Amino acid sequence: MTVTYDAAPAVPDAAPAGVPPKKGGVRPGLLLKLAITLGLSGYVLWKAGLADSLETLGTASWGWVALAACSALLAMVLNVRRWQMMLAGLGGAAPLPTLIRLYLVAMFFNNVLPSRFGGDVVRAYGASIRLTTKTRSAAAVIMDRLVGAISVLLLGVIAVTISPSVVPLQFGGLLVVGLIGGVAVVGVLLARSPRLGSAWALLAHVEKVPLVGRRLRPRVEAAADAIRSYGHDRPLIARALAISMLANGLSIVNIYLYSQSVGANISLAEAAVVTPVVLAVALLPISLNGLGTTELTFVLLFGAMGVPSDVALAIAILRRLVLLGQSLIGGVLYSARRFG
Repeated sequence: MTVTYDAAPAVPDAAPAGVPPKKGGVRPGLLLKLAITLGLSGYVLWKAGLADSLETLGTASWGWVALAACSALLAMVLNVRRWQMMLAGLGGAAPLPTLIRLYLVAMFFNNVLPSRFGGDVVRAYGASIRLTTKTRSAAAVIMDRLVGAISVLLLGVIAVTISPSVVPLQFGGLLVVGLIGGVAVVGVLLARSPRLGSAWALLAHVEKVPLVGRRLRPRVEAAADAIRSYGHDRPLIARALAISMLANGLSIVNIYLYSQSVGANISLAEAAVVTPVVLAVALLPISLNGLGTTELTFVLLFGAMGVPSDVALAIAILRRLVLLGQSLIGGVLYSARRFG
């Protein structure tokens, strides 16, 4: 079922692309992320041995890596398809090739912006230029991100249940809490019960934000209404979740192929235990682009399976290099046409 509604009142657009933001002081949160990134990265390099990891990479079978890259590309296309479904649920007709281009551009910005959600802002803005309104675009990206996160956390909880001895208790607890929290957030966003009236009434307080509150409130309320409209089409959410689970399954194959390329004695079932936890940790906005936290997760979990630290780090590096290659394609596309 497709739901349409009026766009939010017009507000001044963001600064044009290419115009640098006003300078200001360095945020404490950014400094903390930088410290965590450097600290964890340094620890992983010390534990695994950079020289040993580079030597392992030098012996990698690049045929396996090429297959892994193809698997990663297919998983990305499935994630874009999920996003396309979210846009279609709000009446936004969006060609898949156009969304793939925007997704690649967003991946590029995720690597250059100090935020795990910078790419989401970029693709929401890009889709709003020609494909739909800003309100619908933002609502679709929010739901797309939530459904994707829930699918990752669900697979992670399944992995913990299957192999509790491999996944540390702290990881398991975070996955369970994250899954419960994610499902609860989606439930509140989609519910139209009068009991939630007081919760939605909190949006009125947005108006109290200094300088921008009065202009921001109509847009926030319109975005909330757009998100709630998904409640009329629950099968859409179910289909999007199924596609997301399939994409995550390809990510399992992806990491398995990386492990084969460096001679790690890992089965596909063992990769199925590690991958969801890696993807879930990558969602945490506690380091710059997941640097350090993701690599440490590889070393710890594969280490619990008997994989040497240098080999585990080599697997993590291969995965990051392929994702970086995809994001560089997005950078080239952005340089060529911006969002046009």
